[in-house]
Amino acid sequence: MAPCRVVLEVISCTILIVISKGQVWSLSNSDITHTMLRKCNTTISSQFEKEGEITSLGYPNYYEEGITCAYTLLGKPLERVQLLFTHFNLPEPAKDIPEHQRCLHTDFVAIYNMNNNTIRREIDHYCGSSVPLPVMSSKSDFGITSGQQTKPGTCKFIYNSTLVRNGTLNSPNPGGFYPQDTTCHYIFRARNGEIVRLIFKYFDVEGILPCDRTSDSDSLEFSNFPSADRKIPPYCGANGPKIMQSDASYFRVTFKSNDKFDGTGFTADFQFLDISKQPHVIRRIIAPIVTGTKG
Repeated sequence: MAPCRVVLEVISCTILIVISKGQVWSLSNSDITHTMLRKCNTTISSQFEKEGEITSLGYPNYYEEGITCAYTLLGKPLERVQLLFTHFNLPEPAKDIPEHQRCLHTDFVAIYNMNNNTIRREIDHYCGSSVPLPVMSSKSDFGITSGQQTKPGTCKFIYNSTLVRNGTLNSPNPGGFYPQDTTCHYIFRARNGEIVRLIFKYFDVEGILPCDRTSDSDSLEFSNFPSADRKIPPYCGANGPKIMQSDASYFRVTFKSNDKFDGTGFTADFQFLDISKQPHVIRRIIAPIVTGTKG
């Protein structure tokens, strides 16, 4: 069997990696400053290591068959664990096996979020020769405590004025770096005659103009429609919003991160306003704020 390799960086939560039936693999990161030979079953704490490399036993050579190895990565509160696979070459499952069962009959790598040192939820499991996308540990709510999450594990939150009149909006993993390759939707739904106003207190979203894929940028987007709103440009880098306001009762905020760089995200206060009682409500202002610092 060919080997496989993964890079790990403790950014932030507790994660469990289980390698079953043996194949060569590795976890790693382009910024790794050291490597360490690890035992088959071991615990790695961010108290002693903030980044490092994990490989299958014997990497880059073949590992033994019939073994199961578990690597437990422990992060401090508000920390997550980010895994970046750099090499992955396990046996390909039979083509006639259903997709949801394809890794059950061959060697595989499984990754779990953990809570209080017990298995909490499987993030995913991998087999075959395709290099997995980066993985970051997370709570099912992405650390976002406001709004109503539409589905566990999905970064989509609803803010309804019939349930809450004001609150705070955050990027995923508030207080730390936001996860890479993540898209989050924040949907605001007001009563007829109401609008929503966002006042940004902090903004650190990596990128440069025009804040889209052409500039390899993360971004924060706004729309008065379920689709894109051409009137409002995306924001990133030094181009941070200060006050944003919906035109009517619907407003959508979308945060997007890629696999290039990461930042500490954004924080904004939101408030639903009855324009029939406040006819001179502040008009939408588009202006930069100091980035990377709290306001």
